[in-house]
Amino acid sequence: MEDRAAVASLRWALAFEVVNACSWSAVLGTPMILLLKSQGASATVLGVALALLPLTQALQVVGARLLPRFGYRGLMVRGWTARTALVGVIAAVAFCAPALGPAATIVLTLGLLAGFTVLRGLASCAWMPWITQLVPEQRRGRFIAAAGMLIQATTVACNLGYALVLDHLPAPFGSAVLLVWSCLTGFLAAWTMARIPDCSVESEGGSGPVPWRTMLAYRPFARLVAFALMACTALAALGVLWVPVMRDLHHRDDGFIALLPVWAGLAYLGVLPLLGRLVDRTGSRPLLGLALVTWSLHALLWAALAAGWLPLTWWVLGLIQVTAGGGSAAFYLGGQRLLMATVPGQGRSHFFALHGMALAAGQGLSPVLWGLALDACVPWGGWAGLGLNAHAALYLTSAGLMAGCLVLCARLEEPRAMGTTQFLSALLVRTPARALARLTGFGDGR
Repeated sequence: MEDRAAVASLRWALAFEVVNACSWSAVLGTPMILLLKSQGASATVLGVALALLPLTQALQVVGARLLPRFGYRGLMVRGWTARTALVGVIAAVAFCAPALGPAATIVLTLGLLAGFTVLRGLASCAWMPWITQLVPEQRRGRFIAAAGMLIQATTVACNLGYALVLDHLPAPFGSAVLLVWSCLTGFLAAWTMARIPDCSVESEGGSGPVPWRTMLAYRPFARLVAFALMACTALAALGVLWVPVMRDLHHRDDGFIALLPVWAGLAYLGVLPLLGRLVDRTGSRPLLGLALVTWSLHALLWAALAAGWLPLTWWVLGLIQVTAGGGSAAFYLGGQRLLMATVPGQGRSHFFALHGMALAAGQGLSPVLWGLALDACVPWGGWAGLGLNAHAALYLTSAGLMAGCLVLCARLEEPRAMGTTQFLSALLVRTPARALARLTGFGDGR
C-alpha cells in the first residue's frame, strides 16, 4: 500500500511538471521576449528581462525560513497562485500595448515580470527538498529523466502552438493571447500541486540562525556552486544573443523564430531517455562534461552563422538546435542528480536555497552583462578587421568560457562516477547495443 501511495505521489508530481510547463513556457519564453522586442526593446532590456528570474531565485534563502510555518506544499501553492494572478495582469498590458505606447508597455511588463519572479523565488525553495524526500535515491535518475521528458514534450507542443499563433497574430496581440493561456494553466498547476502529499520539514532546522559559512565550507557543495556559477555565466549568452541574430541580422519573422526552440525540444526528447537509463550507472559528472562539449559546439555554430561563415539553411539550423537540445538534456539530468546527491539531509532546504542564491548572482547578472556588451559592441564595429561582428565575437567568448568550465567539472566530487573512457564506452557502445537487442529480440536488452 505504501509503495502504491508513493507511485501516486510521483504521478501527481509529474502531472504538476506538465501543467506548470504550459504556464512558464509562455511567460518566461519566446512570447514574452517577442512582446518586449515588438515594443523596440534593446538587447540590454532583453537581458534585464532574462535576468529577473535568476536574480530573484536568491529569495529562496528567505523562503526557506518560511518552510517551518507553511510546509512545502503550503508555501508553494500560495506562491504559485499569487504569481499566476500577475500573469493575467501582464496579458492585459499586452492587449493594451497600442494605447499605452512602447515605453509604458516595456516598463509595466518588466515591473509585473519582476513581481512574478519574486513570488516564484520565494515559493520555489520548497520544490527540490520536497521532491528529494519523495523520490528514493536509487530511482532519482529515472524520475528526473521522466520529468525532463514530460516537461520537454510539453514545451515542444506549446512552442508549436506559440509559433502558429504568432505567425497569424504577431506580438503584442499574439503574446497577449498566449499569456492568457499561461494564466489559466498556472492556476491549474497550483491545483495539481495541492494533490501532492506533503512531507515533514522537521529536518530543516527550525527558526534558529543558519550556519551559512559552515555550509559553504562543505567542499563537495562549494565546488558544485563554483562550477555552476561559471557555467551559467557562459550559458547566459546563448539566451540573449540568438533572437537578435535571427531578427536583426537575418530578418526572420516572429513565427519562424518561435519555431526554432521546438527543434531543440525534439532533440532533447530524443536524447533524454538514453541518458536517463545511463546516468544511474555512470554518475552525473561525465554527463556534465558531455553537456559542456556539446554546448561549446553549439556556440561555435551560432558564431559561424552570425559571422556569415555558414549559410542560413535548414541543415545548419537543425545542427544548431540538435546541439542545444542534447546539451540541455545532459546538463539538466547531470546537474539535478548531482545536486540532490551532494546536499546533505540536515538543513536540506537551506543548502538548496544557498545553491539557488549563488546561481541567482550568475544567472541574474550575466544576461544583463551580455546584453550591455552586445549593445556596446554593435555600433563600435571594431570586430570587422577580424572578420567578425559583435554577435559572433560574443558567441566565441561564450564557447571559450564553456571550455574553461571543463576544468571545474573535473574537480567535482562524485565517488561513484565513471572515468571518461568507461563513460564513452557505456554511451557509445553498450547503450546502443542494448537498444539494438531490444529492437531485434536478440539478447535480453538489459
